[in-house]
Amino acid sequence: MKTSITLALALLAPVGAWSQLSSSPIPDFTATALTGKKVSAAQLIGQPTILIVTPSRDAAKDTRLWAQALRKNVDQSAVRIRDVLAIDLPFFMSEEDAIGRAKKKIPARYQDQTWILSESTLESALNIPRDSAKAFVFVLDAQGKVIARVEGEPNDAQLSEVEKAVRSTK
Repeated sequence: MKTSITLALALLAPVGAWSQLSSSPIPDFTATALTGKKVSAAQLIGQPTILIVTPSRDAAKDTRLWAQALRKNVDQSAVRIRDVLAIDLPFFMSEEDAIGRAKKKIPARYQDQTWILSESTLESALNIPRDSAKAFVFVLDAQGKVIARVEGEPNDAQLSEVEKAVRSTK
């Protein structure tokens, strides 16, 4: 079963890709929260957001570490945190099956903040390799523009970069 999970901060994107990222809002997409509610990219507009993107099962550990670090170190009244799990579903598995599996691993209090995405639009637009073993973290301003990007396990420098980007949105 090939799984990609989307929603993470150490290396900046290449300069060419970075300038494209920061000049336009997050691409349009539709996903399903683990609660079953349909959500869209439009819900990332209006308030600064940290988007953790997990492009593979191997990146899940990074995502967990990022979620813990961000919820502990970032003022959530100033920025919302969302996890997008991009799933490349095999033909025999439904989105409901994927949601059921994810719900077993995600605490109930975060299930409305964790989204399943079965299309690759977001990964392509944000230059995320579909099978990367690293999680990606994006800080979006209130207009949905990417103002910071890091990848891999969180460390002090990456966390500081995210915090700085969040402060810049005030």
